[in-house]
Amino acid sequence: MGRPKSFDEDAVLDRAIEQFWTTGYNALSVRDLESGTGVLKGSLYAAFGDKRALFLAALRRYADQSADQIRELLAQGQTPRDGLEHYLRVRGKECTGPTRTRGCLLANTAAEVAPHDAEVRAVVGQAFDKLADALVPAIRAAQAQRLISRRHDAKELAAHLIVLVQGMTVVGKTEPDSALIRSTLRFALTLLDPD
Repeated sequence: MGRPKSFDEDAVLDRAIEQFWTTGYNALSVRDLESGTGVLKGSLYAAFGDKRALFLAALRRYADQSADQIRELLAQGQTPRDGLEHYLRVRGKECTGPTRTRGCLLANTAAEVAPHDAEVRAVVGQAFDKLADALVPAIRAAQAQRLISRRHDAKELAAHLIVLVQGMTVVGKTEPDSALIRSTLRFALTLLDPD
């Protein structure tokens, strides 16, 4: 009979997320994962599989957490439109703030690993869809209340906003006080103007 697990898988995934996010997939060694998660390779692999399987699990958890964060940001507005504006402003500020050089784990993965790995590419694509889906209810509610334009399909607008935010995170990694990010944010806010 094997020994029972002596660690919380979610907590280990959260620590792995931080490591992959800070270091990148290719540069992160198994020894680094052992050190950063506090779990030895054998136990990590028994719980998650190999480094790649751990990475995929970490990406999925990151996507779930990111979708939850979007919903939390949206809930901070007094109206659905206020929530959408709050989401965009917070994301824009993050692109020029002190943690900007990390960017977004999904965007980083899309650039580093996804071009060479079909499964990672699929997981990242599903994650972006999940983020867009988190915006759709607020967009539809704002449109129903005539607080934003109804000329855009809610799902298409949500996808556009996610792609826009991902682009801002990439630009922000190299330009901490980017006029490009500020102008992009101003343009994004015009998409929320009522008819």
